[in-house]
Amino acid sequence: QQAQAEETTRKQQQLEAEEATRKQQQLEAEEATRKQQQLEAEEATRKQQQLEAEEATRKQQQLEAEEATRKQQQLEAEEATHKKKQPVNNKENNNKHKLKKQQENNNN
Repeated sequence: QQAQAEETTRKQQQLEAEEATRKQQQLEAEEATRKQQQLEAEEATRKQQQLEAEEATRKQQQLEAEEATRKQQQLEAEEATHKKKQPVNNKENNNKHKLKKQQENNNN
């Protein structure tokens, strides 16, 4: 009877140890899964933020390049307009200068 009681006790302890081991392994597996999912979520967030930052930078640079091009073209157009008017002004200035010289010569 004592041997049977010891055997029962031994079986009970073994069952409890196996159950405790199973629960511990389940807890560790759940913790490992949770950590893995957290790492993957953080990595996905980091990549998404990096992509958004790169896209924002690209758009900003494109806008700045377009604005610089527009300003450059405007300056060139204004210079071209100014140069077209300039020869007329030079002619006028040359004529005025010649006229002044002639008047000076006539006065002398």
